[in-house]
Amino acid sequence: MSMSQEKQSFRCEIVRNVITGKLRNEQAALQLRVTPRTIQNYCRRFLEHGPQGLEDRRTGHHRKISHEEEAAIIAFKLERPQRSARQIRDRLRLKVSEEAVRLILAKHRLNGRVPQTDPAWYGEDSRI
Repeated sequence: MSMSQEKQSFRCEIVRNVITGKLRNEQAALQLRVTPRTIQNYCRRFLEHGPQGLEDRRTGHHRKISHEEEAAIIAFKLERPQRSARQIRDRLRLKVSEEAVRLILAKHRLNGRVPQTDPAWYGEDSRI
């Protein structure tokens, strides 16, 4: 039995105990490390769809920026540190938000006006 099947089986057992009155929502929530409201949702889905209603319905993270576009954003920022996220997005003609570009820059610690690898960042007088 895989880890997700074990988790699913455990979740199903807990929900059955809540439905039959052997467990309260708060106790079940603590065991499953979710909120009591989530337990209510699990119970409703279980009653409507059976054990399949408890399956994890989340899907994977859908990237809107490809790895190639991310590399282009980084390269553009390194070449022209003064460019803002909006300017980079517009120059590269990306169909994503300015915030998406800013998050890529922040992830690579390039969200300042000048990358921190530039000695000018530390001031002309400072000695590294």
